[in-house]
Amino acid sequence: MNFTKLALPVIALGAAAVLLTPGSSDAYSLIGGSLSQTQRDFRTFNNFTDNAANNNNTPANQFPGAQGAVMAIWKGSIEWGSELHGNGNGDNHQVGGLGSGGANFDPSHQGEANGVGGTNDNIHSELSGGSGGVLAFTETPISNGWRIRYYESWTWNDGPGTNVSGTDLQGVACHEYGHALGLGHSNSGAATMFPSISGSGVVQRSISTDDSNGLKAIYGTKSSSKPLITSYSIAGNQLTVNGTGFNGSGNQVWFTQANSGGNGTPVKVTNVNSPSGTSLTVTIPSNAGPGDILVRRNSSANSGLSNAFPTDLQGAVGSTPPVFSSASPTSVEAVVVDGPQTVVFTGQNFTGITELKVDGVVLSTGLPPQYTVLNDTTLSVSWPAVSQLGNIPVEATNASGTTTTTYQVVANEPPVFEMGNSIPSFLVTAQGLSLTAGSSPGDIFYFAASPSNAPTNIPGIVNMAIGNNYTQMFIIITPVIPAKGYVSVTVPIGGLPTGFNIYTQGAVLRAANLYALPATATNVQTGTVLF
Repeated sequence: MNFTKLALPVIALGAAAVLLTPGSSDAYSLIGGSLSQTQRDFRTFNNFTDNAANNNNTPANQFPGAQGAVMAIWKGSIEWGSELHGNGNGDNHQVGGLGSGGANFDPSHQGEANGVGGTNDNIHSELSGGSGGVLAFTETPISNGWRIRYYESWTWNDGPGTNVSGTDLQGVACHEYGHALGLGHSNSGAATMFPSISGSGVVQRSISTDDSNGLKAIYGTKSSSKPLITSYSIAGNQLTVNGTGFNGSGNQVWFTQANSGGNGTPVKVTNVNSPSGTSLTVTIPSNAGPGDILVRRNSSANSGLSNAFPTDLQGAVGSTPPVFSSASPTSVEAVVVDGPQTVVFTGQNFTGITELKVDGVVLSTGLPPQYTVLNDTTLSVSWPAVSQLGNIPVEATNASGTTTTTYQVVANEPPVFEMGNSIPSFLVTAQGLSLTAGSSPGDIFYFAASPSNAPTNIPGIVNMAIGNNYTQMFIIITPVIPAKGYVSVTVPIGGLPTGFNIYTQGAVLRAANLYALPATATNVQTGTVLF
């Protein structure tokens, strides 16, 4: 097994060809071998731990169905394609120029993997720890596949802008994928395959003439007979692909798989006729999803496979709405102290969700987002306050339809109490004191406040952590918990000086027996008057 590494410029050149200082001559190198048509797939196991690696949650029509690290690695890989990827847009570093290989080579994006895979499984993923100045490495030989690992000791950033803090995932992915294609390091300081990154690595996103020449040396200069996709259209569940160079019969259409996992093999429709050689029509497979399509004419040569063309199948009849299978945790309480509670739903077809409703209310994707599609099978929701206890409807919609599931909200037991939105809570006089109590419906909730965190103990009545034996305690308000399991109130706090500390706690009489004592004491919350 060979390892080809990318590291920081301070690392000297070693046996693994780690790094060089900038050179001046154009001199690509080859590591031997090439990827056959059966090895054009690539996937990403999105186990990147940096938040910056998955910041980009904005859909892009040139990269349908992908976000975050998955999209960044897709961009880095497709740069080596024979043609512009769609219209070439999607990278702010080379607007309109993404896809610059010019050789008989095009990759097939196959979405997300469920693990790091083996050394021949063609998967990008993060690796724990670090190795000196090494950023990432590619495991070869490439004839049977490859694997690319990125050390978690670096701060990976998914862009898509060019002002990147940390290390640019797209640029490093572009470099490492060059190794997977059969390229070694270059002595050209302008080349993506130069063994050190420039700055954050953004400039490595765009391959140079030297990189392209190396790719052509392996796969040959793009042939005039190579199939070319120029556009597509969808009517119902029928996909029509337009272009040139298709065979009259025996063509294949390759799709990106709809769900994560699998073995990376593209979803294929075979034995497709194209009498004109310029268009063909197929029924969209049920297991195909948004991504890239490629057309393979009846040839196993490098020139027999077309460019990769971005294709969004979400609107096609025959594709499927979202599917919910499970949730973690299985339920939440009505009030989450220092919330909100994150609920993770698993299922299928979450990529492409256009709207998510909880309890009939549309959740926002703004900042901070109320929900995030982590991948096609995982959906993260910052659970909002809802109007009732019990089974709450959750509705997810994509272009193919709407699916509804339910999620359980239960009463708080024991009762809890929250002041403001965080601990410590800074209070603004003009906004007042915000209080939320969670308990069983019908319970009487006594909100108490005090400048003292010395306890109050009245035997048989109440035992609380504030109030200095009731000498410095104030009962603010005594609401009854409604059917939804929580109540929120705001109390004026005018006249208190800046820096004044307020300690708050609840005492609860339970609806099941309002005369049962002592009362149940809640958690304590602390706030400081900011101004």
